[in-house]
Amino acid sequence: MRPFSVLLAVAVLGQAPAPVTKPTIAVAVIGNASRAMIETVAPVLREAFGARIVTAPDVALPLASWNEWRQQYSANTILDALASAKRPEWDRLIGIADVNVYLPDLNFVFGAADARRGVAVFSLARLRAGADEALLSRRAATEAVHELGHTYGLSHCDQPTCVMWFSNNLSESDRKGTRFCPAHEKQLAENRGE
Repeated sequence: MRPFSVLLAVAVLGQAPAPVTKPTIAVAVIGNASRAMIETVAPVLREAFGARIVTAPDVALPLASWNEWRQQYSANTILDALASAKRPEWDRLIGIADVNVYLPDLNFVFGAADARRGVAVFSLARLRAGADEALLSRRAATEAVHELGHTYGLSHCDQPTCVMWFSNNLSESDRKGTRFCPAHEKQLAENRGE
């Protein structure tokens, strides 16, 4: 009986600590957006959020999102579609669209987020202006990180080089890049319980 207890003690004490599971961020194409853009933003999201990135099934562009009067698509309606598509095993779901999107009281937006439901969207449509493939990829990564930052409770920043800066135009988006300022980096870690 004694050898069994020693083996049991060694087995229990010798166990490695359980691995820390990374959060999972799913990335979906909305409508006719390029699937190649998932490959572009995935490494940046992995680094910015320390997350496992998975490809989600495509999400149809909701017909109800089209606003005839504005000639734009409602970002809120797209967020509703993403919330319906989000799976329990995903901490966050971000969609890549390629249409001109808006929020009420704003002429246009590069993207939008819903922190309560853990979903976000950004659109390539306005990011294409004057951009070659490399610049478009950088802009897409910047907006993806920005919108996902909102899903983790981050607000806009007063530091022009922080990814959470509110961009009124593409030159402001190009200036800020994909990194959080130290204050937002700290807040992200706190909001994620790290």
